[in-house]
Amino acid sequence: MKLLLGRASVLLFFALLFVFGLFIFTAKYVSNASAWAHYPTNQHLYAEGKLVSCGNIYDRRGSILCQVKDGEVKFHTDRAVRTAVMHATGDLYGNVMTGARVAFRERLSGWDMINGVYSFHKQAGAGRDLTLNLDADLCSVAYGELSGRKGAVGVYNYRTGEILCMVSSPSFDPETPPDIEAEPEKYQGVYINRFLSATYTPGSVFKLVTAAAAIEHFDNIEHILYHCEGGLQVGGDVVTCHTVHGSVNLERALACSCNAAFAQIASDLGAGILQEYAHAAGFNTSLEVDGIRTAVGRFDASDAVGADLAWSGIGQYTNTANPLNFMAYMGAIANDGVRITPRIVKDKGIFSLINFSAVEKKRVLSSETAQRLKRMMRNNTISEYGEDNFRGLELCAKSGTAQVGGDKKPHAWFAGFLDRDDYPLAFVVVIENGGSGASVAGPIAAKVLQAAVQ
Repeated sequence: MKLLLGRASVLLFFALLFVFGLFIFTAKYVSNASAWAHYPTNQHLYAEGKLVSCGNIYDRRGSILCQVKDGEVKFHTDRAVRTAVMHATGDLYGNVMTGARVAFRERLSGWDMINGVYSFHKQAGAGRDLTLNLDADLCSVAYGELSGRKGAVGVYNYRTGEILCMVSSPSFDPETPPDIEAEPEKYQGVYINRFLSATYTPGSVFKLVTAAAAIEHFDNIEHILYHCEGGLQVGGDVVTCHTVHGSVNLERALACSCNAAFAQIASDLGAGILQEYAHAAGFNTSLEVDGIRTAVGRFDASDAVGADLAWSGIGQYTNTANPLNFMAYMGAIANDGVRITPRIVKDKGIFSLINFSAVEKKRVLSSETAQRLKRMMRNNTISEYGEDNFRGLELCAKSGTAQVGGDKKPHAWFAGFLDRDDYPLAFVVVIENGGSGASVAGPIAAKVLQAAVQ
């Protein structure tokens, strides 16, 4: 009897061990199966490290951005377009992690957890096609306007969330990859999609966040005057301004981007309120765009006092912003305070059942505050940037010239939206170490937006 119990105990032990092992394997399979299936050594999907068993990638107009033909990966026929959308499609070897060939490889290869890799593509015999919201020609215009400068350009429909333009520079022709190690400065960060995965000091575009807080916390804010003599003494430090503005109200202070006025506003609001409004604007959080998480912009004024607090409300101090997140904030102002999460993929198929973030709507501002900011941003264009420079666009915008220290030029920002029912477009342009936001990034925005409405 004792022998029988001993054997039963041993069998029970091994049975429990088997069940435990099966549980561990199932857990690992659920979490890692896709990575296992899409490892470059899988010859069902890859050849010489390139994903060759997959569907086509199209832009919103039906142009082929990437396809596999006769076992070879081919991109758009126009080299300028290929280069402009490289960060959207991805390169040959999957170095661009946010490119469609990596980010949406399960969709393209036709893989699922139950069937594994299977084939039902109507022509090539492998994978499924994917259509992006991007307009390839518009992306080509944007990349051309960057003229080799490092930075990013984005345009999206703030009512539907469709991203029409997503460009990151530097880039390269994915069909003829360059020797990146031979020119490290030129191709620094080339595999990073700066629109999705980079953050920059925002400078004066952040004043829109501070202005929103001021509108909702100061009675009769439009009648309060701030005095600027080219700077403001805050404690033992001076917050400098680029010129003497005299007495200005909030609207005028935003238009002429008066640091002295916004230093006073930030000091009066305090760190807690600024933190609250920065969080609502998307700082310190990531947006999920069709499963791709954006880089997290930073705003932390919890320990800031005196001039540090003042500079944080101006968009300096330790502030950083992600271009896509800030573009979405521009869209929220245009959309009466409701932010629509931007979307890259047009025909999601099963994605629409599992990726609820793709249709997220979130109120980040009251309707009244958004309307007041909209009027102020429209005034920026009319009184400062020049209506003739943006003829017919009904542009509402804010520039930013973000100081980055040392001998480097400031980052140039220009962000905003079109107040038009027929073209509800929000945008952002960021040029690394480009200089003045209005004079450097502004003309790029003008060319891209004119191309969008044409």
